[in-house]
Amino acid sequence: MEIVEPHSTILVLNSSYEPIHFTNWKRAIVLLFKEKAKLITKRIIRLVNYVKLPFTHGKTDYPTRSMIYKRDDNECQYCGSKTNLTIDHVIPRSRGGEDTWENLVTCCASCNSKKGNLLLKETNMALKKIPHAPFSKVVLDLQKSRVAEWKEYIFV
Repeated sequence: MEIVEPHSTILVLNSSYEPIHFTNWKRAIVLLFKEKAKLITKRIIRLVNYVKLPFTHGKTDYPTRSMIYKRDDNECQYCGSKTNLTIDHVIPRSRGGEDTWENLVTCCASCNSKKGNLLLKETNMALKKIPHAPFSKVVLDLQKSRVAEWKEYIFV
């Protein structure tokens, strides 16, 4: 049996090979020794028994600041800047905009103050891409991951 690398994050797959969450290497070793999981690679384990999970789509999860930054690649969705970032409401709260995946984008402070409480059609600004909810937090993490061996488990 290969030994899991210390201090690494491990992808946990259900017995059906669908990604269900991430764990730390210590928890992965415990699961392996208790024979509740099998080692696929040094960075991936698969549960022996199927775990039924409730279906939750990303839209039901409240968007967090870090998840919005991750979804938008830590880049202003108006000008592409990667510095002095904040969160912008596409439809300002003063105009009825809500804190939803579809209304929150990563934005630099300069673009945020330039846009102010205006709607996009009232400015010369345009979004680089239309904001949407990720399928799930695990899928978003997999899509943005730099671990090549995890990429083959993105099913969405």
